[in-house]
Amino acid sequence: MGILVLAALPLILSAAAAPQTSKAAAKSPPAAANAPCAACHGANGEGSAAAHVPRIAGQSAEYLQKQLDDYASGLRENAIMVNFAKPLTEEQRQEFAKRYAAMSAPFLPEAAPSEKQLARGHRLAYQGDESLRVQACNACHGPDGSGVLHAAPYLAGQSSEYIGSALKAFQTGSRKNDAGELMRSVAARLADADITAAAAYFASEGPATH
Repeated sequence: MGILVLAALPLILSAAAAPQTSKAAAKSPPAAANAPCAACHGANGEGSAAAHVPRIAGQSAEYLQKQLDDYASGLRENAIMVNFAKPLTEEQRQEFAKRYAAMSAPFLPEAAPSEKQLARGHRLAYQGDESLRVQACNACHGPDGSGVLHAAPYLAGQSSEYIGSALKAFQTGSRKNDAGELMRSVAARLADADITAAAAYFASEGPATH
C-alpha cells in the first residue's frame, strides 16, 4: 500500500504546483491526487484492516479535515500521510474531507471475537471502568460508537486492527493530536487486553449510520 502511495506522490506535487486558472480550480483536489487515497483507503473509503488503514467513508468532514490539517502541520505524524497532506492547500484538504464524508462503503465483518472479549469491550463502551478511572467510550464517541458531530469520530465499523493501533499510538504518545490529551489519558490506563477487547467490540458492531 505504501509503495503505491509513494509512487503517486510526484503526481500530487506536480498537481499542487501547477498554475491555478480559476478560484474553483483552487478549491478542488487535483485529479491525480485521487489515486493515493484509493490505494490505501479503498475506492469507497472502506479502509484496509490488514494495513491498519481506517475506514473514512461517512466520517464527519470536520474530523477528516482536522486530521489532514494535523498531518500537514506535523502535529500528527505519519510518513505517508504527511507527504500527501502537505502539498495540498487548506481548501483542497477541506474538499477531500467533504468528499469522503459524503461517501458510503460496504461493511466487511471480521471474525467474531470471543465472548469474553465482547463482554469486556461492551463494558468499556457503555460503562467504562471506575477502577481504572476510565469513562465509557460512548460518552464521547456517541451511542453505539456512532460518532458525535464536531466532537468525536465514529468507532463502530472500524477494523479492530486500526482501533487497536490508534489506541496503542495514543498510549505510547506517538500520536498526540487529541484535544486536551484526553485519548492519551484514557489509553495510558488500559491494559493490552482492554485495548484488544474494545477494538474487537466496536469492529463487530458494524457502521451505525454510515
